[in-house]
Amino acid sequence: MGIPSWVWFLIAVVALAVGVALLLVDRRSGGAAEPVARDRKRWAAVHDWEYHETDPVLPSRWRYGTVQKGGPGIAKNLATGIVPTPEGGRVGYLFDHEQQGRTNAVVVAVELREPLPAAVELRLPSAPLPDSDGGAGLDLLEPVGERYSFVSDADAIRPLLTQKVADAADAVGDDIELIWAEEAWTLAAAPVGTTPERAQDLLADLAQVATALERALEASRHPA
Repeated sequence: MGIPSWVWFLIAVVALAVGVALLLVDRRSGGAAEPVARDRKRWAAVHDWEYHETDPVLPSRWRYGTVQKGGPGIAKNLATGIVPTPEGGRVGYLFDHEQQGRTNAVVVAVELREPLPAAVELRLPSAPLPDSDGGAGLDLLEPVGERYSFVSDADAIRPLLTQKVADAADAVGDDIELIWAEEAWTLAAAPVGTTPERAQDLLADLAQVATALERALEASRHPA
C-alpha cells in the first residue's frame, strides 16, 4: 500500500517550516552580524588597518561614555590603524561595543597627543543623561555648541571648552548623540549599523575635536 500523497505534502510543509526556523535562528544568533564583519574587514584591508574579530580588553581602557553604563564589555569587529591629519597620523579604533551579549553602539576612538586633566562628555539634548548611579562622577557644566557638557572636574575642563571645540563637536553631526574625551582619547558612540564610510568620516571629525582640545590645552598653559 503506497503512502498517501497528503502525507508527502505534510512532510514537505514541515521541512519548509523547519528550514525557515533555522534561518531565523541563524540570523538572530549571528548570521545578521556577518555582513557587518565582512564590510568592516574589507574596509580595514582597503585602508591598511588591522582587523580582529574580538578584543575582550580594549574597552576597559576607558571609564566614561558607553563604558560607564553597563561595564567595559568587549570590542567586536575591531579595526585599528592610523588616522591621517595635517598634524600627522593619530592612532584610531573602530569597533562594535558589546555589553552583556548585546551590541549597543559603534565606538570610534582617536588618540590625543597628550592626556587631558579630566574627563568630559558632550551630549546632545536627545541623549540620555550620564548614569549617576554608575560611579561616573560627572556633573553638568555648560552648553558647548549644540551639546551639553558633563565633566569630572569643572575647574580643569572649563578652560578647554573653547568655541573651536564647540565648532568641531557640532561638525560631528546630530546622528552622534555622545562624544567624550578622557585620558589621551577622544571617542564617539555611533548608532548600531553605522556604515564603514560614515565611521571613516567620524574618525576625521574626531581628529578635529582632538586638535581643538590640544590647542585649548596649550592655550590654557600660556594665557594671553
